[in-house]
Amino acid sequence: MNLLDLRRQAPRVSIDAMCGVVGNDNVQHATVVDLSTTGLRLERMFDARTASRDVQLEIELPGIDEVVWAHGVVASARLTPRPGQSELGLPNFWFSTGVRIVTMCQREAKLLREFVVETLVAKRKVSDRRLLADRS
Repeated sequence: MNLLDLRRQAPRVSIDAMCGVVGNDNVQHATVVDLSTTGLRLERMFDARTASRDVQLEIELPGIDEVVWAHGVVASARLTPRPGQSELGLPNFWFSTGVRIVTMCQREAKLLREFVVETLVAKRKVSDRRLLADRS
């Protein structure tokens, strides 16, 4: 994680969390792999029926048993071919999506901000301990 990455408006943390993605009135499960207070990166199987630029997100914050609801807009998307075919007989693709959070209620924005900051602090402490142990 590079806190000085000028492309980012806010620091991101690497996590492994579940997320429900609602697009075109369909729900699809995804994994959140990067999270910040302004956006996230999702990974999931591509499904043309649920593909949409505007998405509603139900993000499960790991370790604190809380769910954050947000509205987001797809900022980037990358399809990677996978072997086999979908249930509709179409090619399989892995879908990595960068989503910019557009709106969320104040309570959930605060919860998300606290989660990201606490995760950054915890990861920094672990990194500092490893650095000290390597020097010994």
